[in-house]
Amino acid sequence: MVCSSVKTTALREGLFTVNADKVFTPIDDQTDVSSPELAGRVVVAVQPFLVCTQTDFILLDTGLGYSRDGQLQILTALEREGVTPGQISKVILSHLHKDHTGGIGHWLSDDQFALNFPNATYYVQERELAFARQQTGNPSYHAPTLRVLENHPQVEWLHTDEGQLNDQIWYAVSGGHTPFHQTITIREGSETLFYGADEVPQFGYLRRNVAYKNDYDGKRARDSRKRWVEQGEAGNWTFLLYHNRQLPFATLPINAGIK
Repeated sequence: MVCSSVKTTALREGLFTVNADKVFTPIDDQTDVSSPELAGRVVVAVQPFLVCTQTDFILLDTGLGYSRDGQLQILTALEREGVTPGQISKVILSHLHKDHTGGIGHWLSDDQFALNFPNATYYVQERELAFARQQTGNPSYHAPTLRVLENHPQVEWLHTDEGQLNDQIWYAVSGGHTPFHQTITIREGSETLFYGADEVPQFGYLRRNVAYKNDYDGKRARDSRKRWVEQGEAGNWTFLLYHNRQLPFATLPINAGIK
């Protein structure tokens, strides 16, 4: 038994501004994001999730791979939870943008790469990789990371639009943010965790019925969110919010004052 009941932790890498070239620049967590200096700039948190169940330590995405003072922040956050990289058994990637895959491993040299979670199975949608490999020059992707995933024996390829990894974990291709973006649902006992990744990255996405232009299929993502809100209200889901600047978790109905 790993945890007697499900436990979820946001492994926060920090706050970042993001420009049109998808450059993530760290800012202090105490920064006033409404200040004139940040006017017109997108500010997001980056926070992968650690989910501990009775059988697994699960990572939902792996962050930017951001280091501070030479320390990879996702590993520092794990250490604070008393979890070693070798204890992670499953890494589930929602999609392959670099702010979700940067922490999968590190370069030992120009041609030698080591995964950060040596005993984990990495679950990746194969069709998502095929799409990502076609995005030559797209700054949302890091091509060397994609090549590592393509050939690594620890990767288990997902080929279907939906399925189960075990009795507790379901995945489903949602296809809004990227063509084969997937959501993850984890159920244990009476608890349901829903990870919508970049289709539900912040509280505001659950409150507003909007098709966002930065999505591959904004209307599909909008319609999916409407359905998830209805299901979440009926089923008492906890939403895991990867880019939310304040609290990383939400249940419904959502307090309209939360940002």
